[in-house]
Amino acid sequence: MGDAGHSAVNDAEGLPDMSSSAAVYGQPTYPAWIADRVRLQRDFIDNLRPFPFDQPADIRGFYSLHQNDYLRLSNHPEVVHARAEANLRPRIESFSSSVFGGVSSEHDRFVALLKDSLQANDIILTTAGWTANAGLLEAICAEETPVYIDVEAHASMVDGIRFSQAKKVIVRHNDWEHLEKRVKIHGPGVVCIDALYSTDGSLPDLPRYIDICERHDCILVLDEAHSFGMFGAKGGGLAVKLGLAHRVHFRTVSLSKALGGHGGLVAGSADMLRSLRSHMRPVLFSSSTSAILAAGHAAALEVLMREPERAAHCLEMAARFIRTLEAAGVDTRASRSQIVSLFFKDEQACQLYGELRERRILSSVFVYPAIPRGISMLRFSVYSELKADDIDYIADCTLAGLRKMRPAELRP
Repeated sequence: MGDAGHSAVNDAEGLPDMSSSAAVYGQPTYPAWIADRVRLQRDFIDNLRPFPFDQPADIRGFYSLHQNDYLRLSNHPEVVHARAEANLRPRIESFSSSVFGGVSSEHDRFVALLKDSLQANDIILTTAGWTANAGLLEAICAEETPVYIDVEAHASMVDGIRFSQAKKVIVRHNDWEHLEKRVKIHGPGVVCIDALYSTDGSLPDLPRYIDICERHDCILVLDEAHSFGMFGAKGGGLAVKLGLAHRVHFRTVSLSKALGGHGGLVAGSADMLRSLRSHMRPVLFSSSTSAILAAGHAAALEVLMREPERAAHCLEMAARFIRTLEAAGVDTRASRSQIVSLFFKDEQACQLYGELRERRILSSVFVYPAIPRGISMLRFSVYSELKADDIDYIADCTLAGLRKMRPAELRP
């Protein structure tokens, strides 16, 4: 009963009390071939200074430009209430694929709202934006299918091509003329582009890409992950904004960006998606997201559709940030969106990340393998809660940090 040689025991539970010290567990011994392979990447990451992947769990008091919750809907009172209310309702969850009944009235309501926003005839919900792209491309591509993909397109599209074992054809970034040349060589296939590129914040010349696809019998897959909620009537994205939704074969969306949720979707024609619903492996072999999440998603989408000024203000603040940086001679590439990125040699983006973190500004750093070797990128994700004074402070701190790094390149 009080023996010093025994672990303390919680009398109520009859379990060892591990609260006062961290447990130490055994671990397997890994073969040298895998240990050596992993060590190279681990050593590379460990040597990054300042280390950019230890964002604080509590971000109160920080400007959090490292997040994708652009419209700050994840904790909106209506969204929180909808999730809580759904959680309290008695239900019998199937915990299975949507193909086998893993849906609820909350999912149905959310899908109805999505059809209205996206101007889409049908929607397939997925567990993530990644599974939407990877699952869709695996389902529609055969080994002999040429897949034309913008070099800056989302990695989930690249993975979908790998899974399908289709023929990957790289196209220069936002270069529709290069795409047409490649299509003339390799023939009809699938064209994969982003509606808003997460690397540099740029937008494609969507009418040109649609025209090429229609003239050469190609299928267009448009990733609206970062554009959904930010552009177009009812937040429907770039294709809706340009009045072209009915001419895009497939659109994919991540729900973890402007909607502030979890999951993804594929939008397309009812006939096409009816077949793909039971052929997309991530849909067929994964349980659907919970009804609680669907209720929160529906509430967030209602707020987004009702309050377009959220996105408008966010884009206005991003434009102000871009103007200030460009006036000082900073290259912001082609960004005309809420994503603003700066590029550096090697891992120099870490230095600016550290300078900004000291000033309570959080940003995202991208290094290999997220982007090619030899460069690094620091990304700001502007969000709707920021005011003009906030943007001016962030811009001033950014310019101060850049002047320490490369003083000769910037204007005073």
